[in-house]
Amino acid sequence: MAKRLTNKTVALPCISILGPLIASLFVLIRLGQSWRLTAPSIAVDGKKTGSISPALAAYVFWNWKPDAAKAAFMASVCHLATKRLLRISGLGENAEASDLSARQVRKKGKVARARWYGLPAVTRSVFGRIEGERPVNDRRTVVYGLYGFEPDLHQIVAEEYRKVRGGADRAALKTSATILVLGIATAYLSGLLIFSAAICGILFIVFLVVTMFRHPERFPVATGTSEQFKQAISLFVGLPAILIVALGYIGMTEVIGEQQPYLVAILLHIVGIIVVLAMLRMPTSKQRQMRNNILSLHHYFHGEIDGPPMSIECYEHHLPFAVALGVEQRWTERFNLWRESEKMDAYAPDWRISS
Repeated sequence: MAKRLTNKTVALPCISILGPLIASLFVLIRLGQSWRLTAPSIAVDGKKTGSISPALAAYVFWNWKPDAAKAAFMASVCHLATKRLLRISGLGENAEASDLSARQVRKKGKVARARWYGLPAVTRSVFGRIEGERPVNDRRTVVYGLYGFEPDLHQIVAEEYRKVRGGADRAALKTSATILVLGIATAYLSGLLIFSAAICGILFIVFLVVTMFRHPERFPVATGTSEQFKQAISLFVGLPAILIVALGYIGMTEVIGEQQPYLVAILLHIVGIIVVLAMLRMPTSKQRQMRNNILSLHHYFHGEIDGPPMSIECYEHHLPFAVALGVEQRWTERFNLWRESEKMDAYAPDWRISS
């Protein structure tokens, strides 16, 4: 019996310290990786722009601000136009769309459908919004499709951004699971298991309520009467009841002096799990590289770095990304200078219509 108590006395301090140490080490490694800057690009690879949508380029370039929705929407419209799936009168807010040929493309053979489904999901969704607008003389005002579409647009683009991430961060999940096991072991051996569970319950309820207010779209609204009743019971009865029980247990339970250091260690385990899981929001190396490519593309549009040689195909391929980055006028000026140097005739693309 004495030997068992001795082993417990020796193991408990080690276990209580190990979890926070693992969390600290994980955070330091991740921060070191994020601070490690990649070499700036000296030239733009045109193939890299084909791996992401112009809408995603807009959101990343404008740091996911609400104003990025309009740039992403107009860039997708331009993408549809340069792919000859509709015609537009311009690239501004007053642009109109007509000849929505994608409706016929989707009804044709495998090659045509492959061309349609080869487009990014956000681009196809933007076409659906424009297609749903009521035409006037076979023309639809493009910007009308954006009204009320901003949350869905953000969600679709965020899903594409998560795919660029390269799957789940297994290292962070395994680290948080390890810290959780160590925290449970510390709570069990110190006699604070139920006390710790009450603290976690309170934190979980607070997190759930805050998330519901900040991101209500993540919580589906019940449709049926019985489902609405169950949802109301769980929100207005279940959660307050759990909160009251947890607070009552914490208030009535006395933590003796020997348990206080381990209570601090348990709280550090909880903080460590939260911090490690918060690291999941940090951009991965693939996402950082993608942002660097977008910034390099911005420099290319301004003529500051080299890139694909100018041509009609190059201009049309990069025009949606120029719209996404807000430099379509500068990109068009460079194209017009190239046309003059090549002594080309006036450029009248078949995807443009008169205003």
